[in-house]
Amino acid sequence: MKQIWRQQRWLWMFFCLTLVGCASKSVREGAYQKAQWETKAMVKDFRQNKTQSLNIDIYAIKNERARFEITALLGFQVASLVMSPQEISYIIYPQKKFFSGRNSERAVENMIGLPLHPMNLTAIAFDEPVRGRGWACAVDGQGWIASCENKERSMVVHWLNRSEGAKKVVITAPQFEMQWQFEAPQTEVQFKSELFTLKQPEGFKAIQIN
Repeated sequence: MKQIWRQQRWLWMFFCLTLVGCASKSVREGAYQKAQWETKAMVKDFRQNKTQSLNIDIYAIKNERARFEITALLGFQVASLVMSPQEISYIIYPQKKFFSGRNSERAVENMIGLPLHPMNLTAIAFDEPVRGRGWACAVDGQGWIASCENKERSMVVHWLNRSEGAKKVVITAPQFEMQWQFEAPQTEVQFKSELFTLKQPEGFKAIQIN
């Protein structure tokens, strides 16, 4: 009887350790409230037959605020963007333009060519479903978000090649494709409030987003 009890105790301890391991994996790969990512993107614009490689640094608090810093080869600054679900502002440096106003699906369509609410870019980073009318999502066998599709707009988002927090995301639309490679996120971060504020640079044209 004592031997059986010992076996049961060891089985119970193994079960508990397994649960702890799964919980730790969940924290590393998605169950966190704020994070910072270093990412690289290959963007194909089929309308203009152009391909561009970008580095995109992301600083985000889930469902609240985010900042994207976008640079091209050799560190050439392309754009800075800060947003909340309601408001957005961004700078396009080559055009010397500063945009600000209400956040919506049309807010950055001129910049990235996608009718997608910009907060969904943050949702993608956090492994969350794409939100909005017409979107349907599916999970994989482990419960992670695997794909989201909007048939009306012929848009698809696929999460691929997950490995210890790193992943690849492919966004496709009729005139656009983005292959987005994420390094594992930094989740032990402290963001200062001014990080999520963007000011109009001197000499840049201000454009109001309606």
